[in-house]
Amino acid sequence: MLIPIIESIDENKLVPSAETIYRDCIMLVVKHPTENKYLYLHNKKFGWNILIQGGVEDNESPMLSAVRELVEETGYSDIKKVEKLPFEMDNVFYAAHKNQNRYAKIKTYFIELNSLAQNQHEDEAEVLFDTYENLYNLFGAPFRHHYYLLSVAIGKENANDLDENNPHKLGSLELVNQKVLYRKP
Repeated sequence: MLIPIIESIDENKLVPSAETIYRDCIMLVVKHPTENKYLYLHNKKFGWNILIQGGVEDNESPMLSAVRELVEETGYSDIKKVEKLPFEMDNVFYAAHKNQNRYAKIKTYFIELNSLAQNQHEDEAEVLFDTYENLYNLFGAPFRHHYYLLSVAIGKENANDLDENNPHKLGSLELVNQKVLYRKP
């Protein structure tokens, strides 16, 4: 199987003067407990609509990182199911909020919430839910790969249908403001 490497070529493109950090990361597809909706974060400072993502700390497994990030970012801890998806992706971008270039090796997890019981959490982003169809436009061009991972997670897209001959296409998803390269795992 090929693994896509997404490189931003828009406002999130690499900044030559910034330090580049390589990091193992997780990205979460979180399903609402009673509705056919999926969680996303609206970053208040930058206006981004994104899936939950974060770094894997030295002392934890990627699955533990996934649960920790969910709790930190949303306050949700009543989890029905956590499942690692058999798909990885690399993402190369400038992280404006950290003033760093990032090379992120991303493992994706599907989490189904048992309830919307919520504890205190970080306040950098609004925690929202919407339908699969609406998230395409909400994520916007810089974060279309988030939509692709959501599509794979819920079976709307097949991760094995990558098009290495088209540098802007992941399966049926066009990535207008990003370049897609591929590597073998």
